[in-house]
Amino acid sequence: MDLANHTPSITHLREFSRSRHAGRPTHVAQDRRQVSAPKGDQFFTFAYEKLITSVIEYVDNGCQGNAMARAAASVSPRMQPSYEAVGSGMELLLRSHNVASAKRRQRNVLVGDESLAIVSLRLHLILSQPNGLEIAAHIYFSEKALTPTELGVLDTAVALAVQDAAPGAVPAIIMARAGTLRIIDTRVALSAGQIEFLRQESLSYREEWSASA
Repeated sequence: MDLANHTPSITHLREFSRSRHAGRPTHVAQDRRQVSAPKGDQFFTFAYEKLITSVIEYVDNGCQGNAMARAAASVSPRMQPSYEAVGSGMELLLRSHNVASAKRRQRNVLVGDESLAIVSLRLHLILSQPNGLEIAAHIYFSEKALTPTELGVLDTAVALAVQDAAPGAVPAIIMARAGTLRIIDTRVALSAGQIEFLRQESLSYREEWSASA
């Protein structure tokens, strides 16, 4: 792992921006310890993978059935309340947006240009509607409300990732617990000013990353 040229994850960059713009201490040093921990000590298993599997099963069954409930019953007692809350929100969203099919995207997308990999993120699902419209969505699982700064980071990062990895799809953020779909306004998210904002946030993160070595 090349720690000197580490690309921040969307979660780490979003939380960094939230703290920095609120004038609070950031947690970049903690991020670095987590990323550089010996393999056996890392906690990188995606906690909601079973939930995404259940979303696909639920859609395949015509947006009905107990796939979400079975996923919640299969995880640890600590994770069950989160799975139940997210599952309830996802059921609401999938029914209200007339989703006909859902596909998982497994790999992270590196967003950037020739000189800088700005951020790494996952487009969790590609949702298709009966009219052929495809929505490429990053899922926000937390119960914490997002600040305007965080939304700016997310909107631009996701829009860039969709532009690169799922061209033609509509970029969106799923607010899983609320069961809402935030369609990203690409005129704003992909404006030169917003892309430069995201780039500068990444550079500031990298400065703290290097200083915490």
